[in-house]
Amino acid sequence: MREKRITTGNEVLDSMLGGGFLPGQMVVIAGPAGSGKTISALQFIHANLTEGRRCLFISASDSEESIITNSFRFGWDLKQFIDKNLLTIASIKLADALPTLSPDILSAGGLYSSSLEELPKVIKNSKAEIIAIDSITEFNDVCTSELERRTRILNLRRIISEIGATALLVAEVSPDGITTKYGIAEYVADGLILLSRYHTEELSHYLHTIQIIKMRWIPHSREIRVYDITDKGLSIRSPLYTTLASGGKLR
Repeated sequence: MREKRITTGNEVLDSMLGGGFLPGQMVVIAGPAGSGKTISALQFIHANLTEGRRCLFISASDSEESIITNSFRFGWDLKQFIDKNLLTIASIKLADALPTLSPDILSAGGLYSSSLEELPKVIKNSKAEIIAIDSITEFNDVCTSELERRTRILNLRRIISEIGATALLVAEVSPDGITTKYGIAEYVADGLILLSRYHTEELSHYLHTIQIIKMRWIPHSREIRVYDITDKGLSIRSPLYTTLASGGKLR
């Protein structure tokens, strides 16, 4: 009997995973600025909304209105799902906390605990089956120590597991381009999907690439594939080696 999978919102990525995410997995999608991480998260949310699942989208930088407006540009009408109580958009504004200030001072000023503690509360109260957080890096940025970052993301993992949700966490990559900033999220999560840029040999242009670096319990493709950011979201194309062999043309 074939096990039920959770769609990523992208048919090619689902195929690379042998059908999609396993229910209850927490997966990180990481990449540089402009690589389509937020679009991927919204694509994931919209696809699962259309399958009737209750979803939660958490943003640390965009308002609900902005998310709805920008999603509509890709043909994703999120408002209808909000009206049906299938979608909750939570905009959690994080303070630009200065690392020289102690947690006590930040908390007293309403800049520390009030924002960081809201994240687990929103998740607990959501009863969501599908969760996307954009981005976990911004929540980690507000933490004042490595210990706090690890503690909070482990607690986040525990809460997501307790409510039985499948989650996609957006993360920024570190300068090396192959790990997440702080290097915590990918070790706690079940999977890591890496978005990168491949510069052509003559450096005249670059290609967007996607690769599944890690995915627990799922035999998966290890191909590096090329993708475009289109008006319908991320469109994954041919393997990188095929694209380069054809002179950089996408197929």
